[in-house]
Amino acid sequence: MTTDLHPFANPGRTKLSLVSRGVALPQGLPEASRWVAQANATETVVDIRLASGHLCTVPVGQPYTERSAYALQWNEQGFSLACAGEVERVQLVETPGFYHKETRSGARMGSISSLHDRLLMLYPTMGCGFFAKPGSACLYCQYDSMLNEEEPPVHDPLDLVEVVRAAQAEREIDTVYLYNGFAPGADAGLRRLLPVIALLRRHLPHQQIALETVAPTDLDVLEELYDAGVDIFVCNLEVHEEERFAGICPGKAANGGQARIWETLHHACSVFRPGTVVSHLIVGLEPLDSTVEGMKCMVEAGIVPLLVPFRPLPGTPLQDEPLPSLDNVEQALLIQSELLIRSGIPTHRLRDMGRVLTPMESRVLDGVQPTINQRFTISSTGRKLESWSDTLRRYLLHLHRKQSDASAGDKGIRRRKRALSILLHQSVPFMLLALAALTTAGLLQLPAPEGLTTPGWRALIVFALCLTLWVSQLLPLSVTSLMGMALLPLLGAMPAGDVYAMFGNKAVFFILGAFILAAGIMKSGLSEHLALAVFDRFGQTPRKLLLSMLLLPALMSCFMPEHAVAAVLLPIVWSIVHGLGLKPGNRYAMAMFLAMAWGAVIGGVMTLLGGARGPLAMAIVDEMTGQGFSFVDWTLAAGPVVLGVLFVAALLLLKFAPHHEIDMQGARHRIEERRLQLGRLEMRGKIMALLMLATTAAWIFLGDTLGLASIALIAVVAMFALRIVGWQEIQQHIDWSVVLMYGGAIAVAKSLEKTGAAEWVALGFWPDGLTGIMVLALVALLTMLLTEGISNSAAVAIVLPIAIPLATLAGIDPVTMALAVGIVSGFAFMLPMGTPANAMVFGTGYVQMRYMLLMGSQLMVVALGLFVIVAAFWWPLLKGFGE
Repeated sequence: MTTDLHPFANPGRTKLSLVSRGVALPQGLPEASRWVAQANATETVVDIRLASGHLCTVPVGQPYTERSAYALQWNEQGFSLACAGEVERVQLVETPGFYHKETRSGARMGSISSLHDRLLMLYPTMGCGFFAKPGSACLYCQYDSMLNEEEPPVHDPLDLVEVVRAAQAEREIDTVYLYNGFAPGADAGLRRLLPVIALLRRHLPHQQIALETVAPTDLDVLEELYDAGVDIFVCNLEVHEEERFAGICPGKAANGGQARIWETLHHACSVFRPGTVVSHLIVGLEPLDSTVEGMKCMVEAGIVPLLVPFRPLPGTPLQDEPLPSLDNVEQALLIQSELLIRSGIPTHRLRDMGRVLTPMESRVLDGVQPTINQRFTISSTGRKLESWSDTLRRYLLHLHRKQSDASAGDKGIRRRKRALSILLHQSVPFMLLALAALTTAGLLQLPAPEGLTTPGWRALIVFALCLTLWVSQLLPLSVTSLMGMALLPLLGAMPAGDVYAMFGNKAVFFILGAFILAAGIMKSGLSEHLALAVFDRFGQTPRKLLLSMLLLPALMSCFMPEHAVAAVLLPIVWSIVHGLGLKPGNRYAMAMFLAMAWGAVIGGVMTLLGGARGPLAMAIVDEMTGQGFSFVDWTLAAGPVVLGVLFVAALLLLKFAPHHEIDMQGARHRIEERRLQLGRLEMRGKIMALLMLATTAAWIFLGDTLGLASIALIAVVAMFALRIVGWQEIQQHIDWSVVLMYGGAIAVAKSLEKTGAAEWVALGFWPDGLTGIMVLALVALLTMLLTEGISNSAAVAIVLPIAIPLATLAGIDPVTMALAVGIVSGFAFMLPMGTPANAMVFGTGYVQMRYMLLMGSQLMVVALGLFVIVAAFWWPLLKGFGE
């Protein structure tokens, strides 16, 4: 009998003794196959449950276990443990029945799994690659196999799922523990396990998945493991003392050593939840002081040290090494418990581990029982709440990484946040949506204000809700519009037939036709050939190149949406900037990108083809008043403003950008290189050019007679009939969300007009003493401020339904007000979110926010001033304007 064994008085000490020393079987064991299981390659164990409830996975049948002071006895009443003349009744846990079953592929389930109480261990890889390299395997390890290869094969994932389902049929499973042996490669073979983990996660919604692995070089795989479903990450240091580590774990030492393990563990702490990054230290392979120092380093880093008493397993190089003193093991466990309590690292995720004392069980050595909170966290309810929290955190982190990757533009640049901050950040939209819904429900309970009918009050509530969501963009613009269409008939504000008829509005089909034609211009190659020809012709000097970068997109966006123009030209601008050798922060490079964005934005206001705002304004004024304007009316009204803003933009850019020291050879080379790649313009591009010229002429001369939408749709039919493009080619360029938004926005505006709500609001907000031009200026200012933060179309949908009755009160023609709102809503220069063109150039990294704000604000003030001048002096000269 050894002198350092502990009696039955403390269940923690009893378990420590059993898992460290094993148990002798002097009487043998009746029906041994019923109780004895294979823990790994050669070690056999029995699961013993003490009277205290502690589960012990106890080695048996080994040379050192036969010398154990604990002996397992049995009689008709059952099993008991005997030690130093004391006897305690215990319960043996039967081995699972599924061990002897086979999977569909013929694998014996017991050979790839081990179930101990509620802990299911799975071995997805067939062995460890270290055993395939002489002198590389850890000296204490038995994870050997006849199938060991340098890159061990992976079991069929469906086999593992079958094992899990068979285990669940017999017992409640709390944790599935996966072992991954060494495999070559930067990811240490971990990516091979991702499909396995993802599949297991679908079958284990409320269970923990733990993964024990060697340290990979590619740390990005840790995020992938977490996203796939791993809850607990285990990477073992084994021995803290570096020289002993190199001698005991030669394979690990040769593959990055302790430095790689520490790097992996530190990185894992930024990915996984606190208390779920674990590393084993083997007590007895180094002096106790070294083990304690290793624990301190781990706890300081947020890592949970899990202490494993050394056992001399037969067949290993260390089979003749002595067992560690139980006093030393107990002392190490008590220090571990104290360190973890001081640190505040939660340890309740490590449970149901029969082969070691978990940190919570270590406290029992001191006679400390788990608190009520700890008991709750390991209860069935607590485990389910934890699993739901894990699922939510995993989803939120996944969203956050996608956003971070998109904003950083570099896979290696990732910002990480703690779960609470991410939860708060991601839950704000849900809370705001709930608040909007509750506010809407509360307003619906109130009676209609004096002077407003009940349908008008409800239409106004729907408009207010849509306005809130359009501005906040808590929902996509199109979804908000669909919601408005659904609420109007549900609340009795407008008949369903009238609401859904708004999708048949002619402006909807005009913009749909314009989008399809723009897609044809892009896919036929016409747009890029035109751009390169202009740059080649007018880009001989830095000054001319900058001006052509402003004027070309302005011209192109007269015939296609501004975002499409920006998408076509951005790669060309980027190529030219790179050809000039310009770096981020260079003013000329910044001016080039700003010129492209501003040109697209400004030119898009020139015609109804430049964006959705013009057709939307035309549709709203038509539905609310029965009046409208033509293609020519819009261009005549917007032309002077557009030309004036373009002139000022050119002056600002030329003043901002130093262009005297720019060597044009690089830019000329890039332009010529791209032209050679494209070759000559194909026949379909030439036909597309003729078709657009004919369509534009028809809009100008026949728009009033045939209608803009009809001409657009006829042109679309001609484009397909002439085989210029196929339907599959243009689908991705059609913004169907705009079509959906149009129907909803027009319906909401119509409901305000039909129920009298718009007039009631206009009367309530009508400022006394304002002249017509002052009202136009105030509405224009409000629209321009709105359009810097939300889309142009959303700004029109918000402002115009109220501005039209306001115009009537001010003696302004509603068409004039519609033109004013539609035109100024296109002038967004200050912020990236104002237009897609701004967002694109800001995303290149060449445009700094302070310069975008500074120069954009100057251009916005100029645009507002020019608009007021043109509206006051030019518009009255046009037929029908200002009447």
